Amino acid sequence: MSTDHLQDALAALSYLKKAGHSFGGQLTLLEAAGDSSVRAAVTFGAGAGSWDDSPELRDTLLAHVRQLPLPVMLIHAANDYSLAPGKAIDDELTRLSKPHVLKIYSPFGATPRHGHNFLYYDIRRWERDVFSFLDANVKDAE
Repeated sequence: MSTDHLQDALAALSYLKKAGHSFGGQLTLLEAAGDSSVRAAVTFGAGAGSWDDSPELRDTLLAHVRQLPLPVMLIHAANDYSLAPGKAIDDELTRLSKPHVLKIYSPFGATPRHGHNFLYYDIRRWERDVFSFLDANVKDAE
């Protein structure tokens, strides 16, 4: 238990701590669109740093969210690098009548970098909303 299996579990936990935020949020959406075992997805600042400058990213993410078979929660702070990805994905999911939530919290800190990383420093602000979303969309399905 203290060698290979433990190292594998620790590596998985380390990866999960990074998933769902920023670039990891983009990967979360791509993975969720193609994995039927995923029951819900939560992203923080997905695409916020590169959305405005990357038509390929926009096209890829929007194509994948069209395939989402599950509820998704999109989270940004108001002073994130860009709110455009959250709003565009929200618009697309609304158009397709797919279950989702877009939550834009008040600004955190003084810069877009602070806003983009608020999930690490202001857990109390988003924690209840995220766990309520997960409880509503995952807990009963187990």
